[in-house]
Amino acid sequence: MQIPDDLIPGLLTHTGPVLIYLINGEAQRGFLLRENEFVTSWQELQEAGKLAGFPFSNVSRVQL
Repeated sequence: MQIPDDLIPGLLTHTGPVLIYLINGEAQRGFLLRENEFVTSWQELQEAGKLAGFPFSNVSRVQL
């Protein structure tokens, strides 16, 4: 996969996870994840919180 150098600043020297948005297999945009960042779904985050004993019943999802 070819990703233009200017699409994601710092990509060429980065070691770690990267999020890339594709349209028909072509990279459109993306960003580097920092050492302490991760990606999950809202459902999985709620489940992890419940398993850890955190009350998620009063937390609402912000629609962007």
